[in-house]
Amino acid sequence: MGINNKQNETVFQNAIQVWWKSKNVNASGIGKSQGGSRDQNLRGDTMDGFRDTIIDHLIAEGVNKEDIFFGKQFSNIASNLPSYFRASKNWDVIICKNSHFKRLKNADLDLPVLIAAIEFKSQNESIGNNQNNRIEESIGNAHDFWASYENKNFIHLTPRPWLGYLFVGRYAEGDENKGVEVNQPHIPPDPIFLGRIQDVHKSTVKFIGPSYTERYRIFLERMIAKKLYDGACFLVTHEDIAQSVPNYRVLFPELSGENFLDGLRRHIRAYYFD
Repeated sequence: MGINNKQNETVFQNAIQVWWKSKNVNASGIGKSQGGSRDQNLRGDTMDGFRDTIIDHLIAEGVNKEDIFFGKQFSNIASNLPSYFRASKNWDVIICKNSHFKRLKNADLDLPVLIAAIEFKSQNESIGNNQNNRIEESIGNAHDFWASYENKNFIHLTPRPWLGYLFVGRYAEGDENKGVEVNQPHIPPDPIFLGRIQDVHKSTVKFIGPSYTERYRIFLERMIAKKLYDGACFLVTHEDIAQSVPNYRVLFPELSGENFLDGLRRHIRAYYFD
């Protein structure tokens, strides 16, 4: 899966506009945010454009709007699902038929059927910041999800729900070609992370490994191969292109927005209408 900067899709054009607006970027696209990136990423509207685009596509496929949930942890109809290693997890978007709260009012409904769940991740500063922590969190969420599924916490084992991961981060063009220094003094690294040797001393071995975007590619590619995620989307944007069309770049075609939505649509067509 190589880097490809030429894929000019626009399916998430409006979503990226909302993303930038939520970070207080001025009309020229070069404005500075007025708060810390953590405060911005905790705002409810940061990823609302992605949520709305996905919901529009789901409704266009025939999904009942009442089966789509995106409420926050403590909202009246939160998009919470039972977990295995914890009580629950709030997902950014879920599609669930015959939700339990509906069955409390209508006992004739069939048992709940979880169709899909989607996790959003956003990085306003360099996507290398806290990358390991973000990856660890996403791995943990996926393992917890499937442990809950295997424990029959979602009631049904079939259809197997579709789990998606969507990432958008601030990244300047050309940064994807910058390798990252790694210190590996004890055991040789997985060959996929081994770049060129930079320095060798008696107590350390430093080398230049893949860029931060390549690290995300490896992470997502392996998560899909392990069936921890069924679909993944990786998009990058920057002030330099915030007012352009497209206003984001797809570095890896297999992780494009169009491929992500296509995978979700295929699952919906196969299992939602049973």
